[in-house]
This record gives sequence, structure tokens and C-alpha cells, in this order.
Amino acid sequence: MTDFATLQGPTALVCHREINSDAGGAVVFSVLLADGFLIECGAGGYAQRRAKELAEVINASDPSRFDFRKNP
Repeated sequence: MTDFATLQGPTALVCHREINSDAGGAVVFSVLLADGFLIECGAGGYAQRRAKELAEVINASDPSRFDFRKNP
């Protein structure tokens, strides 16, 4: 479980949401950036891996570059 301090920090986080309808369901994976922007990574076989890799790349450099709340 992610704590509140982590959510307020600059770290890019992997998240997902479930979509259910009459046509079926899907799990959409995304990367949450420091300023709250979501980058959707899809809902297929590689979606979770894609989101993890993208978050890893962002966090390996300088994730605070994406905190536009603090760096106008």
C-alpha cells in the first residue's frame, strides 16, 4: 500500500483502473506523474509491463522534472 507521503512526492507511480460494461471488462494501466497527470499505457497483454517500464525510466532520471506544480 502506498502512503500519503509517497503520493505527494515526485515518484512516478504505476496504477490501474477496472472498466466494466455489457461488452466485458478491462484493466487499464497508467503511470501517475508528480503533478497528477496520467499517462495511459493500455489494457492488453503488455500494458502492465509497459507501465512499469515507463515509471522505472522516469524514476531513474529525475521524476521531479514532471512536478509542474512546483516548477512553473
